Amino acid sequence: MSHSPDLSASPRSAAPRPKTYPQFVLFGDSITQGASHVFGASLTDWYMRRADVLNRGFSGYTAPAGYDNLLQFFTTAPPSSSVPRIQLMTVFFGANDACLPGCPQHVPIERYKQSLRDIVDYEGVKLHDTKIILIVPAPVDEWQIGDTERTAATTAKYAAACREVGQELDLPTLDLWTLFMLKAGWTEGSAGPLIGSKAAAKSQVLDELLSDGLHFTAAAYQLVFDELVKLIREKLPDHVPERLPSIFPDWRAKLGVDK
Repeated sequence: MSHSPDLSASPRSAAPRPKTYPQFVLFGDSITQGASHVFGASLTDWYMRRADVLNRGFSGYTAPAGYDNLLQFFTTAPPSSSVPRIQLMTVFFGANDACLPGCPQHVPIERYKQSLRDIVDYEGVKLHDTKIILIVPAPVDEWQIGDTERTAATTAKYAAACREVGQELDLPTLDLWTLFMLKAGWTEGSAGPLIGSKAAAKSQVLDELLSDGLHFTAAAYQLVFDELVKLIREKLPDHVPERLPSIFPDWRAKLGVDK
């Protein structure tokens, strides 16, 4: 049996105040931009009715260029009935910053680190009390990538730099470089060629996680989602969906139906 609300009991003059959903912003480069179908969809489903998951990925962007965009899309107005609070935000840059010197996207490693700090210290982030989750750039696979703009060794240095910023600022950090490399058989302190470089044997694991040596496959995005859920549960337990209020009531309460 269907139920319909008694609209006559809610005259326009008594309309409730507008409500906004808090936001979970995915901020980064093309790897974030391409995350909607698996990672973004899964995150949207997890936060259903509790937060809006917004994709703010910008293909080809570096951390300094991303910071410039942040100033334009992240409001400095305080959260209100018309301004949603940006409650959570992933920050995922480094894949382009790590291009070799001479490439237009190259960003010196110290400037890369400072740009990550600038993002975290942005006044809008402070005003909204946004919880930042830093994502460490994943390894690249030289066997697939087919150009000389990126190397496994250089990307490893930028991953370490991102990790250092996370430790310095005490941020929840999802270390994709280490996660992917461990799955590929790497061990910390191991001698020999770095997995992902052409000096090492071609890695079947990286081949399964990276579609072109840089961008992620569906399997990689699923792995990112699974690990992010673990990180939020461990480091930001007050922000798991089950701890957040549903923005609108259950339909039974809305229609006055007894449970």
